[in-house]
Amino acid sequence: MAAQHRPPPTRLPTPAQPFPPLPGLRLASALLLACAALLAACRPQGDEDPEPQPVAGASLETIRTDDGVSLDARLFEANPERLVILLHMFPADQTAWYPFARQLQQRGVSALTLDFRGYGASGGEQDPGEIDHDVRAAIAFARDRGFDGIVLVGASMGGTAAIVVAVEGSVDGVALLSAPSRMRGLDAKSTIAGVTCPLTLIAAEGDLAAMNALDSFARRAGLDEDSRLVVPGVAHGTDLLDSPHGDAVRARLFDFLAEVWEG
Repeated sequence: MAAQHRPPPTRLPTPAQPFPPLPGLRLASALLLACAALLAACRPQGDEDPEPQPVAGASLETIRTDDGVSLDARLFEANPERLVILLHMFPADQTAWYPFARQLQQRGVSALTLDFRGYGASGGEQDPGEIDHDVRAAIAFARDRGFDGIVLVGASMGGTAAIVVAVEGSVDGVALLSAPSRMRGLDAKSTIAGVTCPLTLIAAEGDLAAMNALDSFARRAGLDEDSRLVVPGVAHGTDLLDSPHGDAVRARLFDFLAEVWEG
């Protein structure tokens, strides 16, 4: 079969730059992700988990994983049937998602944030290669609470884990913000072609590792330009929401949820 031409991803205009990109930027970006994975591998021994803190408009929840780890979570409840599970990046925790969770709640959509194992008040040690267990546990928690419609929104390593779990067919859609192709034991690159739910991919054009992953994901999943958003700058993961192009990123996410649930 002849190869089909695929249109380029949606790109916001890039402001004029006074200096050309540094030649080593691509390598530095890749090394940064690798270092992040190594630094996330463990929590200092003897450190006690902090106490869960109340959050206005959200209930404190505890999620138990299938391998016995207790995860600290917040449920921003609105719609009793539809839920967005927000998965954080390294080195952040669930608090990075609170502003967006509140915006979803104000729009009538429930949101669940959680700290991956070893982060915040969650138990266990930090291990990006095991956070797919945490995502499955969050989905099981949501089902137990009666949510029928579930969308995963993952930032960086949270997006990688979202793809690995979504191939199991347990969610309605997945949105990725700067997700790496691989994160320690998690391989989204070889998995994404098997994901059958709607996908949307978001990255900053200066975040070269994330852009490489976005291009690879798009090819393997056969996504068209309407499924991709590329914004100027170098912001990564949830930092995209606080960047000068945060409004465009939020708009894409809101539109994606409408497409998934409203058609």
